[in-house]
Amino acid sequence: MRRTLGVRVWLCVVVLGLGLCVVFSVCVLLIPRDQASPNDTALEISDPGVVVPSSSPMIDPAVTVVDTLPQLPRLDFPPGSVEEACKLNEFPLYWVAYKEGTRVEVHKSALESVECRTALENSIKTINPYLWGARTYEHRAFAFIVLDEPLSFERIFTDPSGDLVRVQDALSRPECSLKGEKNNQELKDICHAESFFNYAIINHLCFGGGYVRTNWPEYYRAEDNPTLKQDRVMWKQSLEVAWLREKCEKIDPKLKITEVHPSLYELMSSPRNFFDDSTMRLHTQELLIRLAAKFGDDAAGLTEGRWGRVRSGGGYKFGRFAELLDSKEWESLIRAGAYWRAYNGKWSDRELSIDNFFSAFNLLAKSDIPSRERHDEIQFDWRAVVQHLCVPIYERPIDEEQMGIKRVDLQSCKEIVHEIRQKGITFPLLISTVDKFERVALELGVYE
Repeated sequence: MRRTLGVRVWLCVVVLGLGLCVVFSVCVLLIPRDQASPNDTALEISDPGVVVPSSSPMIDPAVTVVDTLPQLPRLDFPPGSVEEACKLNEFPLYWVAYKEGTRVEVHKSALESVECRTALENSIKTINPYLWGARTYEHRAFAFIVLDEPLSFERIFTDPSGDLVRVQDALSRPECSLKGEKNNQELKDICHAESFFNYAIINHLCFGGGYVRTNWPEYYRAEDNPTLKQDRVMWKQSLEVAWLREKCEKIDPKLKITEVHPSLYELMSSPRNFFDDSTMRLHTQELLIRLAAKFGDDAAGLTEGRWGRVRSGGGYKFGRFAELLDSKEWESLIRAGAYWRAYNGKWSDRELSIDNFFSAFNLLAKSDIPSRERHDEIQFDWRAVVQHLCVPIYERPIDEEQMGIKRVDLQSCKEIVHEIRQKGITFPLLISTVDKFERVALELGVYE
């Protein structure tokens, strides 16, 4: 029995072994000789820059390497715009270029293009440098009034050296002084009012580091994960700074306020030795702006007392708009702005918002009343006013957190206008003003 059992076991082992051999042989025959290994395939996919040698003579050894770096989506820019002329669609991400240290190279390459430089010049020359980069409504409110001769980058760069000569000429005249009446429009030409303001702004921008320290209207940190559109906005703003820096480098260094005309010192409220050079320069700039406003430059008359940490102004006290800018109605116009209503706080109170709007409409209605004196006429930029009242300035979440503010449900301009009409206003000019506001808001698409 044992012998028979041993024979049977031996026969089973032999049969099983032969079967495994057959299966192995079939598998070997079915596998192609030039099959790439799994590891080789993974290498080709993960690194397109690495060419893997092949044992097959049928494959061309010259393998083309395809660049698979992600391409940024293209944005639609208006023909002739800075974005289109400077080819911002071809720019890298702003913070990537900043980290790699190639931002200056990108600027230089773009500004070598005649089309780009021309587009920048045309875009920037009409901008008011005093309001350039202003993010607060206190500053933006000074753009509400239409001027015959507004301040602009083109104006201040037209003849900087001549402006200094004209300022020195005016200061030699006894009538060109802050003493006496607060303003005197008849002195505008004699005292070269515009040159005072031009000279002050040139010193702020080109010798006070203004072009570097000016806050951008839109600024996003890398950790904010800006959208591509926001990224392009920062590139455009940085190109504007690069353009301004080049302009300032061409200004004669002798125009810098170092030694000021003796008559200016007499008008200073504190002794000369009280100031260091930097503070003295700022106070001198402010004094120049006040003189410009007093002598009839309306643009200088639309500057507030605090122009940021490195800005100065105060012309609103001396120009023809002094009474308006000091009125409660003007304050109501500012406080009725969407920014003030978009965040928690006393200004977001519903009833107060209606009151501020009502007061603002009264002010706008008064401006439409013809004046006998040309100097008393005030024309509002309705588009700027409507934007102010209906569209809040964007605040990044991190800024909201740092300022301790929270967004609230914002009443639309449509809702507020409806409530004002419910008050039963009957004054024809006020009704016309509300109708005009509604029409402009609808045209701008900011009413609802």
